Amino acid sequence: MLNAAVVGSGSKKLGRTFAGIVLSTVLSAGAFVAPGFAAESSTAATASPFFGQVHQNFATWDLDHNGELSVEEVEKAVNNPAIQGEAAAAAASLRRAVRADKSLPPLTEEKIAASLKTKSTKEKPQPKYESMYESALKKITSSRKELFVEETPRLETVAQGRMGNCFLLASLGSCTHCDPSRLKSMFELQPNGRVLVKFGTGETMELDLPTDAELAIGASTANTGLWANMYEKAIGTAMLNRSGPGRYPTPISRISGGGTPSVPLAHLTGHVVRKHSCRDYRTPVDEKGASAADLDPLRKDLIAAFAEGRLVVGGCGPKADQRLVKGIVYLHSYGVLEYDAKTDTVLFWNPLGTSRTPDGPEGLENGYTVKHGLFRVPLKEAVMWFGSFSIETDEPYKAE
Repeated sequence: MLNAAVVGSGSKKLGRTFAGIVLSTVLSAGAFVAPGFAAESSTAATASPFFGQVHQNFATWDLDHNGELSVEEVEKAVNNPAIQGEAAAAAASLRRAVRADKSLPPLTEEKIAASLKTKSTKEKPQPKYESMYESALKKITSSRKELFVEETPRLETVAQGRMGNCFLLASLGSCTHCDPSRLKSMFELQPNGRVLVKFGTGETMELDLPTDAELAIGASTANTGLWANMYEKAIGTAMLNRSGPGRYPTPISRISGGGTPSVPLAHLTGHVVRKHSCRDYRTPVDEKGASAADLDPLRKDLIAAFAEGRLVVGGCGPKADQRLVKGIVYLHSYGVLEYDAKTDTVLFWNPLGTSRTPDGPEGLENGYTVKHGLFRVPLKEAVMWFGSFSIETDEPYKAE
């Protein structure tokens, strides 16, 4: 099969023009093309900048040359630094599609082209390739590519991207809020353009900056640099090295399926992370449904952790027997940023970075005021819905 060149930043008009030329070349080269595909793909390529990029780059991304793109091949395209600009936006769009619908892959050009001209219904939803491509390209072209644009990273700039990696971002948020210099010292740009990453475990590695496609699907920092995406890539690489080869072909694929927030925190700090469960504090309750249990053991744990500069994260499990509160995202991880002993409240951070105003008085009934993901909750209410606090200890962590 013809190995089409990777096109990363050509104009849309040029991409559309080349699409027909590449199609003709592929056909003349004797590559596999399903019946009726030629006219269908030519029309789709002409009308869609997204499909134009897919068409130009399909043969390159199809590593085993079988006429199909597997999930692994899509992940490797996202991981490839040579795939840039418009091509990277197309790869990011494909990646979002196959991650959202596990029945979708493997992808053929015919299948992608058919999706573009098929109306999406509730019974048969179609991937929103075009809008995903446009949002990815906008992020790629508008983002500043420095590692740190500002002197000090700011938590209010961070928002989770198009991956299920709240468990990783929880530790990023806690460190950014509590000790931003610690986070910044983790990364050192090298003369060769790569980044030296230094973990709390003493482990070091030199990595490429995030690819354009990784930037497109990763966390946002309000255009203050690539530091959050670099953290995603670094922790993903460390976790992939630890687990070894298997179901995850790339660092980003390793962190996209969820996990426990204690693992990234341990890699970041180099310390064992201990969990303090909230379950035992849920009975008895007071007249407003908040905990009436003795919370002093938890209070002492949190006071000591923050006094000693140790980081704290945590999360909620799936909806079950805990209190369900409006605005709280379950099966989700959070940064735990402060404990105020005077008010007996905890400051949480939701990596989604969203804002919310409750319909009535704050509390277990109406939820809490949230601004850029930040919200403060009385401890006696927090234990009713929060799963556990994961607290950095002084014990060295040895990554296996």
